[in-house]
Amino acid sequence: MSITDVRTATHQQIADLQPNQETRDLLADDRIRQVMREAVAGLDRYTAQYRQKYRELQERAAHAQFQAAPEQQRAHDPARAAEYSRGPEYSRAAEQIRAPEQQRAAQQLPTAEQLRAPEQQQPRMAEQARPLQRGDLQAATPMTPTNPPYLWFDLMALGPYREPYFGGPLQPARVVHYGENVYLFAVLWRNPMSLLGGPSAAEVMAPFVYQVRGVSVELNSVTPGPTLSPSPAAFGPDYINIIPMRIPTDPRPAEGRPRPLEIHLTVDILGVGVGLPPFAGFASRWYRPDLQPGFLGFPDLLPGIVEETPVRMLIYS
Repeated sequence: MSITDVRTATHQQIADLQPNQETRDLLADDRIRQVMREAVAGLDRYTAQYRQKYRELQERAAHAQFQAAPEQQRAHDPARAAEYSRGPEYSRAAEQIRAPEQQRAAQQLPTAEQLRAPEQQQPRMAEQARPLQRGDLQAATPMTPTNPPYLWFDLMALGPYREPYFGGPLQPARVVHYGENVYLFAVLWRNPMSLLGGPSAAEVMAPFVYQVRGVSVELNSVTPGPTLSPSPAAFGPDYINIIPMRIPTDPRPAEGRPRPLEIHLTVDILGVGVGLPPFAGFASRWYRPDLQPGFLGFPDLLPGIVEETPVRMLIYS
């Protein structure tokens, strides 16, 4: 199903959104789902640390502001906090979430909760409740007297992974043979922490529909490469959405001229009116899963996050 204008779409149409056939085939692959499960587990750990860091930043900022305010203003702080606890635009969004027809969970993509193994449920909750140690917060944003900015959502690229032979295990790889099956994952995270005492970004955005696209550039000719464009989908419950995509590796490059490819991931939240942040973005973080051995005395490049870099790969014949 395709929705060109979410503002005129019915709730039933949004609830009936389904992945395209290629995405359904990928989701039926246990190897693809295993990568998705690993991504969910990593984001759960990150979110537990984010919750603790954000709370500590808020508490320190509030304490600093309280101490800096004149004594006569301090008595009014509770009233001012209540005044800002829930803006009108967030209240409207919350009402939209509570609409009965929006309560049905869209079945277009597996939720993060479905991807978590049952035995991971209790450890995950315990991990989020565990007080972090001093070393966990060493990389936190410097403490300032201003409240930390609220991050609504983020988009990250994960991969690529290649299938070295039909039915074989997926392997992290950025240099692939033409004709191989190669996969990239778009990972969307929505903030599950409360916004100004009201609903969280994850709750506000739950009924919204998003469109992820991968736009690529053939660097040999500096021309457009293949476009990765899964169907639009509704966010739904939880706060993590992962979309698998196959990167086309055909046609065969000319002998001696392997084809370097750059892929930029974008997301657009459709049909959102005024009063909310800009609901579009691009992946400024790329989780590169492959290990690159050291060379000329330099250390190994371990799997990890790469900042402000598009996904780069090479296709050879």
